[in-house]
Amino acid sequence: MIKKQNIGNRGNAVIEFSIVLLVFMGLILSVFEFGRLFYIQFAIHSAVREASRFTVTGNTLPDPDNPGEFLSRMESIVSKVQNLAPGLDVDASNVIITGPNGPGDPGGPGDVVTIRVDYDIDLLTPIIKPLFEGGVHHYSVAIVAQNELFDD
Repeated sequence: MIKKQNIGNRGNAVIEFSIVLLVFMGLILSVFEFGRLFYIQFAIHSAVREASRFTVTGNTLPDPDNPGEFLSRMESIVSKVQNLAPGLDVDASNVIITGPNGPGDPGGPGDVVTIRVDYDIDLLTPIIKPLFEGGVHHYSVAIVAQNELFDD
């Protein structure tokens, strides 16, 4: 004889499964969101570190729009940060270079220079978003280095 399953038991199972599924999916999405946050922070930190190493040499980059010409030191440093942060849209106004004459000065030979990048990370997960003011995590990284004694 075939037993008849009570319809109420099947309904309970569906409700329990949906609650467990929501909690599980929220947990999985939170793990991905925090992984994304850490990736962006590490990418920006790495880009600033490499741009600082480039800055202290006094070198400039070739101008991609004008073959045979070079960008200014400021433009070269900003371009270096933007190129070294893969997949991120680092705005030039968020790259602050401060030398002995204040912001916008990459300094000369032997000068101490600070490179700072401010970046706002928009959070995507509805569970994590309310934990941060405005649903945005502000991240800032700065490196201070002394320029080498390069030819001016």
